Parts: sequence; structure tokens; C-alpha cells
Amino acid sequence: MIRKGKIKIMLIMPDGHIHKIKIGSFSRSMREAPLTLTTLAALIPKGINVELKLVDENIESIPLDYPADLVGISVLTGTAPRAYALADHFRKRNISVVLGGVHVSLMPEEASKHADVIFVGYAERTWPKFLNDYLEQKHDVIYKENGPENEVFKELPIPFRGLQRSLRYNIPNTVSATRGCMSDCDFCSIPTLSSKYSKRAISAIVDDVKSIKSRYFAFNDVSIADDVEYAKELFSAIAPLKKRWGGLVTIKAAKDTELIKLMKKSGCSYLLIGFESVNQSALREINKNFNRNDEYQNLIGLLHSFDISIQGCFIFGFDDDDKPVFESTVQRVNDLKIDIPRYAIMTPYPRTKLHKRLTQENRIISHNWADYDTQHVVFQPAKMSPEELYQGFCRAYRKTFTRSSILKRAFMSPHPVISLLGNVVYRFYANRLQPEQEIISVPEKLSSDVLCFPSHEEGRNP
Repeated sequence: MIRKGKIKIMLIMPDGHIHKIKIGSFSRSMREAPLTLTTLAALIPKGINVELKLVDENIESIPLDYPADLVGISVLTGTAPRAYALADHFRKRNISVVLGGVHVSLMPEEASKHADVIFVGYAERTWPKFLNDYLEQKHDVIYKENGPENEVFKELPIPFRGLQRSLRYNIPNTVSATRGCMSDCDFCSIPTLSSKYSKRAISAIVDDVKSIKSRYFAFNDVSIADDVEYAKELFSAIAPLKKRWGGLVTIKAAKDTELIKLMKKSGCSYLLIGFESVNQSALREINKNFNRNDEYQNLIGLLHSFDISIQGCFIFGFDDDDKPVFESTVQRVNDLKIDIPRYAIMTPYPRTKLHKRLTQENRIISHNWADYDTQHVVFQPAKMSPEELYQGFCRAYRKTFTRSSILKRAFMSPHPVISLLGNVVYRFYANRLQPEQEIISVPEKLSSDVLCFPSHEEGRNP
């Protein structure tokens, strides 16, 4: 039997508590717009009669009484409790619920308890297949991507950006060029999900960028320049479009002067780089020894000489970190003249090498996924207490974003206005951190009554 008539589908991204500005009922994310929901919308087969609603809870409320036939929820580890509660709520209303996303791929058995259907792996093939199966009322309970990833990703369609609330994002236009990473850092879930590095067809990326009316966009790739020759071809291809963009790269990319020249020519304004630590032994600990602390200064100087600003990310909680690490990192950040610094607490995401090691050492102190947001301490550090790690993290933020430090960074930055705005936003975040608060939350009992589901402090995840 074939299901007839229009299908009402609501696709949801639960609140990840990222940093946002809120004025009354208006929320604006200080991050780039996610691609998950708009890409899923673009992948719906054209022959299916659909009434589609996309909801990103980071910027808007979820209509809990929406008369959907089907609800799809994308799950990150930090949003898993919220996602499961939402799923339970809609299933109690006799609405079919499908779950996908990173956490579902990492923990499929757990996720399956809260869904009619789960998706494991990327969904470019499985999502359209499921929808056709759903119409024929013969769908499976699990869809797993088993085909060659690079081929399907190569021709990824242009996302349906018109369905998102663009004014609610700091960077509303996001583009995907590559997937995966050629590195194997032990704290990262990317190598756990796939060992492949996939690349989209450059012609498809050019068409995607051309479709963006704004002059500005961001690449959301984990490491856009891992394949250097591909990256050079890509940057050469988008240069004539006269756009301005930013993205993520590793230190390795910053060592290639020709690549940086092409980045600049193609419109690169800023790069986010994971420096991770000022301690070389800590970098060896996470299998990221290609980061050389003694090279940071020259690499940053090179990027600044091409008027490329840098958002530098650092992590606290390595086994080699002791209590002085917070002060030394803040000092190093200032010395390096990083335009917009950012800090995180080491987080052992499920099934990563780090999580397996800390589990074997009996050092995991929270199994509540809501704490897995890089802003909570969920393990026992080696050389300090959990409280000292969290308090040091808060203190580093406060010391980094003093008024004088912000003005100094903005004055020295290739893009003073961008640097000033970015630093001011992080100052607001730093001022909301509470060093005396509980470093982990009490595990919540999942409830189907989403209206009563407890929310966490807004803005923990910057």
C-alpha cells in the first residue's frame, strides 16, 4: 500500500547551548548556520509531496504541538538527552520519529530506544531511500550508509538555504567542500566515524557559492586544506567570484606559502586553527605532534602578512597539564597576537581513543551526555582536581578577555572590526561563566514531557 497525500515533515536540531545573543524572544547564534537540515531538505526526492518545516532550537522554539506525520532529529553527543526527550514526546503523540547525526552513529543501540528509525553514517543515500520506503509503508528500522562515500558526496546538492531563518545566524551562508580529516587526533570523533577524506566536485562548489547572494560565506569543513592540491584548485576556482570567506585548517596548511597566497586571492578573511596546547608533550599525547609550539609565532606572522585573521583554539585538561597551564596559555595567546582566542575543556566523546583510554583508567566521572559540550569536566584530570580544571578554564577566559586585551588585539589585527566584535562576544560569554557552579550536572531522568525538560545554562558552548 502506498501512502497518499501530502506528508508533513519537521526536521529538528536540538539546542546545543552555543553562544548566542538574546533580546526578548529574538535569539541570534554567534556561529555559522548549520548545513544538516537544509541539506536533508535538498535531498528529499522531487516526486514526494511534502510540507516541510525546519527548526533549529539554538535560535527558535520547537512547536511541540506541530501536526507532523514524521519528525527527524539530528543528534550531537551534547544534545542527546534533549533529542531523546523530544523524540519520546512526539512518539507519544503517535508521530513517527527518525534519529540521525554524529551521536546516533556512535551510539546506535542507545538511540534506537527512542526512535522508530535510526540512520547510521551519512545520509545522502539512505535519507531519500527511507522516504521512498516510508511512502510505501515498508521502511526498515535502521538505515546504514555502506556505499563509497566520496562518490555520493561529490555531487552533494545545493542546500535549501531559503528554508532557514538567515537573520538568526552570525554567518548565515555555509558551504561544504570536504568531509573527514587526514589526521588521527585521539580526542576527535571524526576518525571514529570514517577514515575516508571525501571531496566534493569543485564545479558543484562553485555553483553553490554562486547561488549565495551575500558576499560572505564560511566553509564548515573540519580541515578544508588536507588535500593541498585539491585545495589549491578549489581556491583558484572560486577566486573570480569575488566572495569573502573563512574556514578551518590545520597547522600543516599554514606552512604552505603558495596555498596561503591562493587562499588570500580567493577571498579568505579568517581561519580557525586548532593550536590545542602550548605544551609539546600534550600535543604528542593526542597524536597531534605535527603542531609545533615553536613554529606558532612564524606561522601566525605569515598569515597576518596576508591579512588573514586567526581564531585560535586551545584545550585544557591534557594529562601533562598542571595548574600553571592556564596562566601560561593566556600569556602565550597574548604573545602570539591571536586575533580571537577560544578555549575548551578536553572532552572524551564516545568511542574515541581518548574515551576508551579514560574508561580503562576508570577516570570518567560523568556519563550524562549533556555534559559533553567541551564546557564541563567529565573526567578526572591527571595533575589537578576536576574543580581546579573548571575554575582554571573560567579564569583563563576572564583574563584573556579583559578590556585592555581586547583593544590591543583589535588594534593589531588585520581586520580590527571583526576582531573587536569577536572578542566582545567572548567577553560576554566569559562574564557568564560561574567558577563556583557544579562542574558536572546531575544526570536527568529522560521524560516524555518536553515542556518540563530542564534546560542548561545558555551560552556554555561558545
